[in-house]
Amino acid sequence: MSVTEVVNLTRELIQIPSENPTGNELACARYIESWLRRINGIEVSVHEVEEGRCNIIAAYHSSMKTSRPLVFIGHMDTVPVEGDWTYHPFGGQIVDGKLYGRGACDMKSGLACALIALKNLAEAKVELERDVVVIASIDEEGPYMKGAVALEKEHLIPEGALLVAMEPTSLTMSTSHKGTIWYELNVEGKSAHGGNAHLGADAVHAASEVISRLKQQVAALPYDHPIFGKPAISVGSIRGGHKTNMVAGSCRVELDFRLVPPMTKEEANAIMKACVREGCESVLGTKALIKHYGWQRPPIETDADSPLVKMLAQSYEKVKGERIKETGFPAYTDVSMISLRNGNKDIIVFGPGDLDQAHAVDEYVEIDQLEVCTEVLMELARSQE
Repeated sequence: MSVTEVVNLTRELIQIPSENPTGNELACARYIESWLRRINGIEVSVHEVEEGRCNIIAAYHSSMKTSRPLVFIGHMDTVPVEGDWTYHPFGGQIVDGKLYGRGACDMKSGLACALIALKNLAEAKVELERDVVVIASIDEEGPYMKGAVALEKEHLIPEGALLVAMEPTSLTMSTSHKGTIWYELNVEGKSAHGGNAHLGADAVHAASEVISRLKQQVAALPYDHPIFGKPAISVGSIRGGHKTNMVAGSCRVELDFRLVPPMTKEEANAIMKACVREGCESVLGTKALIKHYGWQRPPIETDADSPLVKMLAQSYEKVKGERIKETGFPAYTDVSMISLRNGNKDIIVFGPGDLDQAHAVDEYVEIDQLEVCTEVLMELARSQE
């Protein structure tokens, strides 16, 4: 199997570690900037978000500008490498039609597809009705999504833009995002000798009562989304107590609440507060403090009348000769964060790779999806609203 330009670029990006939070994206950003500056007809700008961390913005400008700008966003950061890998996580090996490495699926392949599509349009001097922009962002894997927030806050997204997140969807079109709220729960009790447990207040017991109530309350919610199904809450981590023969005087819990449309963050927060109150009341002498860890992110759905949906569907069918499948994305992306902040609902998620591979050991992307994705993006850029 020959190595095409988009496959080669994906491999090169994989070979530059950009783990978040154990590293940063600087080396990857510098590589992308250098790569872009070799292409005639593309305007490149670098925007520092914090020291050593920059968003890269590349634009191919239209002389007509009769249609709204089209923006492809791909993040440079990956989750850290963990576990025992069969293939080197930064090797970019190709085996049996699969390209392996951390970020292969999530989402250096999608970023590479957007970059190659932009390069092809510029080098061919294709006359377009719209500006086409590719953004390589930072910190999408972080709780505060600093890259996307900076793009919106600094007004770096063109007004009225059609936004595409190049996340792994197996080349399906995702038009809805699950909401995500992370909570930090700190339960305070009173330490005591295990032989005199009645003198203490067991913070771990109170935390378990809270968790049990949360699980029951969330399971009883009436929502059943046609794509996502029911909302869910999970315990990401729990840590409490100091020694076997001591009543636990404190307990810290991190919780992940996934919301489905039409749930609101206010509803989720009300459930959390009620369960924490009831759980602590059931264990005398305990109390708890609830903190939000990261942004509160309610569900986001693409505007039903967005021209982007029709444009992508037509572009995909033109390239593949078949209709695109519509799905949902079970997490937040850069485009949903931008939508949350500025209200733009002309957003979709579309990219190569199976989301099941995201964050996995021996992460990979099927390389035959890369060429198809690149062709669809180029066709999308030529589309009419």
